[in-house]
Parts: sequence; structure tokens; C-alpha cells
Amino acid sequence: MPNKPKEGSKRVYVYIDEKHHMDLKIRLNYLGISMSEFVRACGEGLLTQHPIMEQFMDHYRETSEKFSKKAAKKAKKDREKADKLENDLGLDFDEIEDIFDIIEEDHPEI
Repeated sequence: MPNKPKEGSKRVYVYIDEKHHMDLKIRLNYLGISMSEFVRACGEGLLTQHPIMEQFMDHYRETSEKFSKKAAKKAKKDREKADKLENDLGLDFDEIEDIFDIIEEDHPEI
């Protein structure tokens, strides 16, 4: 993304301690990725339910003190069920979205 944000863009603020900020900037510089690009890539991975991001979020929730272990396991189990159902039906995320778009066009009152 260029320096000038696209119309409709929102700015995201994150507070982290100074040492983590410096370490993150150094690591991202080593990888050749800007802080903004990193945040956008993480957001995109989460929104598109990329398997690696889903696995990372499962790990984070399971190891973080902020989350209930029981809730993390339930969320992981629910996602595994959804993945199995998706495979059984042979539909991917985009196809499911297309179905909802068709329903919305036919029934705008919903």
C-alpha cells in the first residue's frame, strides 16, 4: 500500500511495549516487510481463514492466559467440524459466499 491510504481505509493502533516494538521492527525489516504490510497480511489471513493463521490463533488461544482453555478447545473443535462439512459438501468459502449473495439478491428483505 502506498503512503497515501486508499479512500475508505481505516487506521489501526496497537499498543505494545517499547522492547517488543523495536524487536518487531527489526524482525520485519529483516524479512523486508513493513509494519503496515504485516498487520494487513495478518488481517487478511484471519479474514480468509488461512489454515496457517487458524492454526496460529488456536495455538495462541490455547497458550494465552487471557483465554479459557475450554473455550479455545471448543472453537478449534467447531472449526474442525466446519472444515469436515466443507470437505464433505465440496464447497469452499467463496462458493458459500456466492450462495448467500444469490439468496440476498432474491430476498433483499432478509
